[in-house]
Amino acid sequence: MHLLISILLLLSAFFQENTEIKPSEPGTRVLVTDFGAVGDGERDNTSAIQRALDEAAPGDTVYIPEGTFPVRTLQLRSGVHLVSEGLLTHHSQAKAGDYSIEKQNSPNPLLKGTGITDVYISVRARSKNEAIYLDRCKQIRIVNSDLGGDSTKLRAYPGILAFQCSGLEVLSSKIHHFGSERQETHSYQPGTGIRVLSSNTISIRDSEIYENGENGVFLHGCRKAEVLNNTIHHNGMSGIQVAFGNSGKESDYIFTGNVLDKNAADGIDINNRSPEKAKDISTTIAYNLSCGNGFVQGQSTPDGSGFGTLINVSNILLYRNQAISNNRPALYIEDCGTILSKENHADNQVEITLGLDELLIESSQYSSINLMANTKARHILIRDSHIGSLSLPNGIQVEQFEVLSNTFSHARFNINMKGNLTLGKNTLKNSSSSNLLFIAGAGSALIEDNELESTQAPAVLVKKSAQNIQLKGNRLRSPGPVILDEGSPGLLLQDNRLELLPGDSESLTFKSNYPNGIQLLGNEHHGIAGQPTLVLVGKGTAKISDKLVTGTADYAAVEVEKD
Repeated sequence: MHLLISILLLLSAFFQENTEIKPSEPGTRVLVTDFGAVGDGERDNTSAIQRALDEAAPGDTVYIPEGTFPVRTLQLRSGVHLVSEGLLTHHSQAKAGDYSIEKQNSPNPLLKGTGITDVYISVRARSKNEAIYLDRCKQIRIVNSDLGGDSTKLRAYPGILAFQCSGLEVLSSKIHHFGSERQETHSYQPGTGIRVLSSNTISIRDSEIYENGENGVFLHGCRKAEVLNNTIHHNGMSGIQVAFGNSGKESDYIFTGNVLDKNAADGIDINNRSPEKAKDISTTIAYNLSCGNGFVQGQSTPDGSGFGTLINVSNILLYRNQAISNNRPALYIEDCGTILSKENHADNQVEITLGLDELLIESSQYSSINLMANTKARHILIRDSHIGSLSLPNGIQVEQFEVLSNTFSHARFNINMKGNLTLGKNTLKNSSSSNLLFIAGAGSALIEDNELESTQAPAVLVKKSAQNIQLKGNRLRSPGPVILDEGSPGLLLQDNRLELLPGDSESLTFKSNYPNGIQLLGNEHHGIAGQPTLVLVGKGTAKISDKLVTGTADYAAVEVEKD
């Protein structure tokens, strides 16, 4: 709860701090045609427009009228705003380059700001390099802009590139076609819509970011960033990706209200490959719609999660997101700390692997929740949710695993784990030929107040290897035997209702092979009148005080203590 409150307060602060979208000091409008600029689509207007920028006073707005104005690179100035009605394009003599890790900015961005402060930009632009490159700038607002790139370029620069900036705002803008369309499922080419590096206090809102070669939005080594109410679609990698550097500053992210559609990788990818373990990044992911991610020309890519790929991070709230028809899990969790997932809805699964401190899944809907065989968690709580199935491979380790008040439509639980399991007040239905509950081992297992219905197979099988197993107050319906015990030491069945369904040759509500101190206390058996329904086989010991509503008992050679 403290995490939820702190994140909502952070969200409120973001909204309060980012409401200004106009030039802060309205001054004179400086018309570039007064300085010799001509919008004929051919003349190099770099000198004319640069002179207008240089001669404008702080608070002035340099205005570009209708027409097409080729330039090489325009140097922005502090306090001088730039607005275009016409189209800024790259002149043929502007130097073009190819993006690389060693050279992440081009020789000729269309607009460049170095160390500038307080600039409002609203332009239409087409660029063969970056449309806007900002280096160590503050309070830059890019509003109502349309920035287009070169869709034929294989190694494109980003549409907006910001390095060591603060107070960057992108609002109600379009950023598109920076880089060519992805062609291969297992490879991609550079070209990001918005790429922000080592920066803080970033706001990207109400914009459309689409058909770029790589990510829609990429944040590396950043702090305090929000991406709100955008449509991010048909990009060659993830819609939103967060990457980590060595500074350790990555935290305070809010990703809400976005439509993440048909990106070739994940909807939202937060991937911490730094040495720090499960970094606390105080992040909210809420009200996003993620659909059709993880495909190239109809073929699956290795990625494609819905509203969250979370790797080696902690302190994440996922709230009221929706995922539809994505290639990979709606939520993928690997080596994480604390993850809270509430009121999310997806048509596919949650996948959990490697380490995990604490996970809450509440009031949500998933096709399945799958723990991988290498999962090692401290606490998992699944509550008040509608789930198809829960996959629990042999050997998982969960110190405290609570599954409470859920509905499972395809319940086939394999319980062979280290740690303590509680199944309480769930509705579990199974129509397969496998047991609904197959219990081979746990530190302890309390199965209490559940409704269990298995129409094709016995509901519960308890292996001899299982210890500290208790079934209390459950309602069980299945073909016989409804519960089969293979000699679990000290197995306790108390106040359960066992109802036999037709369909099995053993028409029994309960059967125990060589019972080992079993306790049957206050259970009701609804078997077949006049036929054995509570059956003990072989030698062993049992304590019994059950009620046989229909059917009879056969204790064989078992030593029975009747209460």
